[in-house]
Amino acid sequence: MNVYIMAGFTVLLCVILHFIYKTIFGNRKCDVQSDETESVTGALTEPTSESTTAENRPIGKNKKRTAWKGKNDFSHPWLLKNLKGHPGTVLLMDFSANGKFMAATCNETDAAVDPAGAAARRRRPRDRRRPPPAPTAPSTPQRISTEELVEALRPHLLSPKRMWALGYPLEIEPNSSKAVVYINPPPRPKLQFTSFDVNAPEFVPGCSQNDSGRGSWGSTPRSESDEEADAVEHLCVRCDKMFRMTKEGEYVVEQSCVYHWGRISGDSRHTCCNASLGSKGCSTARFHVWSGTKPGMNGPLEGYVRARSPRGGVYAVDTEMCYTTGGLELASIAVIAADGRLVYRSLVKPSSQVLDHNTRFSGIRPRDLARATKTLRDVQNDILGFVGSDTILVGHALENDLRSLKLLHSAVVDTSALYPHSRGFPLRRSLRALSEELLGRSVQRSSSGHSPLEDARAALDLVLLKVHSERAQRTRTSNQLPILQPYDPLISSA
Repeated sequence: MNVYIMAGFTVLLCVILHFIYKTIFGNRKCDVQSDETESVTGALTEPTSESTTAENRPIGKNKKRTAWKGKNDFSHPWLLKNLKGHPGTVLLMDFSANGKFMAATCNETDAAVDPAGAAARRRRPRDRRRPPPAPTAPSTPQRISTEELVEALRPHLLSPKRMWALGYPLEIEPNSSKAVVYINPPPRPKLQFTSFDVNAPEFVPGCSQNDSGRGSWGSTPRSESDEEADAVEHLCVRCDKMFRMTKEGEYVVEQSCVYHWGRISGDSRHTCCNASLGSKGCSTARFHVWSGTKPGMNGPLEGYVRARSPRGGVYAVDTEMCYTTGGLELASIAVIAADGRLVYRSLVKPSSQVLDHNTRFSGIRPRDLARATKTLRDVQNDILGFVGSDTILVGHALENDLRSLKLLHSAVVDTSALYPHSRGFPLRRSLRALSEELLGRSVQRSSSGHSPLEDARAALDLVLLKVHSERAQRTRTSNQLPILQPYDPLISSA
């Protein structure tokens, strides 16, 4: 019985001691937490008046709030660290009312956080591919004096044999206005298609008076009129079909021209419409056109001029042409001096009827030729005013420019020969490809056509680039140590 009484007394004593402990030390812990909360809340809110602050304090507490002195005054470890996703110092952390979520406030004065942007960056996978190379800035070679450029270009002047192979006009005999041109066959592939007519009549030579002499391929007898007898057959430079014109420039049969204006890429496709080689053309023109020359020997050609007296200097020349009944004729010209300044530029009125202004490539429009006043003879007189017999002319595929100008000249530097094609002649690299690769410059990209001024500057800069590279190569070679030769007693004794 005494044992039960002692046990009950002990339990009662423990309950009384626990109640006293909670009453004394529990109040102190609450005071400490309320002090920390008040200090943080005072730092986040602006101080108003003294009476408002006293009302917000707990009843029975008379502690003075400490003023905000900066984030270094915090003593709690949470208030001194940066958590993930917070750019500033964490000021307060606490759980929500249900105890499932944690909320935090931080100092956002250093940087602003975009939660949506940060989440998107975390979700986006890392791109391990290399970034695309930055486009190279267009380079312009340093200009040099005309005398230095003349001496540097003398080894690159085309020989008469080389000019003949490239299609330059050469004079038949001295002091004459007649020239001869040899044109190599175009290096573009052609597809031969053969079609058979199962309903064609049987060919019997001489069985009919109306026989045209062409068998089953001729459905109508040949006309004996003088107009058709004097007709000349030409090859269309766009669709590779034959057509006939009279000497007066009239078509015997008017036919539309269906062609591809783009070049043929390495995979045998046209660059204009990406169609395969041999497919039907994507563009249509009213007439067939020709270049004024044919493969093989052409001549004698009249109306050519040549400079007779020396004048020196270096000039870059580029011309633009249009299609006429007489072939390609000069429509625009630009001449650049060695220092880059424009020397001469003019529009030219063709002497024959214009069939196609070739605006896509020449940039010439009908309104341009409508205001042109100078003829080819006027331009020839202007050019010979500053171009002498020893003047070096620079250009790309310059034989076309000299043929359109009807100018005989022997001191020429051609950038297509200066930078030959990797597969050799007769293939030649275009001015656009050379400018993009060597100069980092985009030319002949405008939808309005080519600019002779832009093309002449590009050709001159390509020549200057070649000169500077050769100078640098000679400098590197001269700075190298001489190669030791084996000992030769005969040379040493001498």
